[in-house]
Amino acid sequence: MTGPAGNSRRWRLGACLSLTGKYARFGSQAAHALRAWHALDGGAEILVEDDGSDPARVASILRALAGRCEVLLGPYSTQLMRAASRVAPDLDQLLWNHGGSGDDVQAAAPGHVVSVLAPTSRYAEPFLRHLAVHTEPAPLVLVEGRGSFGRQVITGAEAIARTLGLSTRRAGPTDDLPAEHRGVWDLFCAGSFEEDVATVTAARALPHPRG
Repeated sequence: MTGPAGNSRRWRLGACLSLTGKYARFGSQAAHALRAWHALDGGAEILVEDDGSDPARVASILRALAGRCEVLLGPYSTQLMRAASRVAPDLDQLLWNHGGSGDDVQAAAPGHVVSVLAPTSRYAEPFLRHLAVHTEPAPLVLVEGRGSFGRQVITGAEAIARTLGLSTRRAGPTDDLPAEHRGVWDLFCAGSFEEDVATVTAARALPHPRG
């Protein structure tokens, strides 16, 4: 197996991921995916360092990995990628952003960070276009979770919905869902995993949710 430079030695892929802390659910999933890929391909050595979901640990981990790896993956979450983008210009290596979708992060450190995700402001676009083309008009409830992620997603969803002529109502994570609607209504929520589960559970107990 040849590495990126065309030599025969195994090349290294380094990843800064949350194996513990707030983002451990998703950082661990990414780490498992990398190991599954390694089991299928075997051409790379995988180095995963735990950032503990702590932005203060991201910079030192990335600096250490950059000196040992040919391919460098950033952390999960927009919050941690903000810390990663600040150190990216000093790494003398491209940093691949696969876990931070915030619009500000995707525009950060041009020439040093490559983002592979859709930005948060466009998360809702496929769903909204589906509603506009394939369903009968119905009120759309947009529920944002706590923090900047949910706010950015729902703000983008509102803007796209206006261009498509969709009627929307915006709600926060503690607002009641529209039990008063007699007809069908649609739902789009953007928050933490736990917030989304709670919103969908509440919606399923109400009359006529459609999406």
